Amino acid sequence: MDGKALVAELRRGAALPRPPYIPILGRLAQVLGQVSEEAFTTDAATQCGVLAEAAAAVGADAITVGVGTPPAVAVDVVARLKPVAAGRALVGCLSAADVAGARAYCEAGVDLVFLLDPDRSNRGRFRTIANACAFYEVAALLVAPALDGAAAVAAELGLHGAVVAQPTGDEPGIVGGGLSAASVNDPPPAPPRASRFFWSFPDETPASLSPEDLAALGRRLTA
Repeated sequence: MDGKALVAELRRGAALPRPPYIPILGRLAQVLGQVSEEAFTTDAATQCGVLAEAAAAVGADAITVGVGTPPAVAVDVVARLKPVAAGRALVGCLSAADVAGARAYCEAGVDLVFLLDPDRSNRGRFRTIANACAFYEVAALLVAPALDGAAAVAAELGLHGAVVAQPTGDEPGIVGGGLSAASVNDPPPAPPRASRFFWSFPDETPASLSPEDLAALGRRLTA
């Protein structure tokens, strides 16, 4: 089962043969691709190329698009990646509770939407985003690594899940996490549950990690 199929089953809540591996690729992709932040965040062709190469290098099941990038550029990246994703799912990343941006991602064909530590003062927008994503059968998840009880907060906001540092398996909705820079060379722990869980770092994959170590981690997680 390829990454796209695994993520589809993740959304449906089916028991998975293994958890998908969805590292958030931003600065790491820039480093591996040897491109500037400006080129990565403003040039869709550049971001497409380095993300495809980075996802393949680390063995990811999904390609996270749009970290630090205006939504219009990121949606263009999604369109460029679809023909070359090689069975990987596509995840649209937003740094704000942007309803139009989430809908544009869904219309472009992403499989998940990640909200990267957005301002949570306008709570109504999150439920609107979740409803818009659900219309396209896409899950919207909160990524807020410093937030205690992020999964519970995500549920209160009406989102479909969250990425947390140390998932227990008792979190509501879909939960990701379980990886850290300190333990990248250790055997991964057992998945906390058989469904609605994926492996991830609680934030962007650290750019300081060795590409070789990350590749080895990807092989262990996707074997």
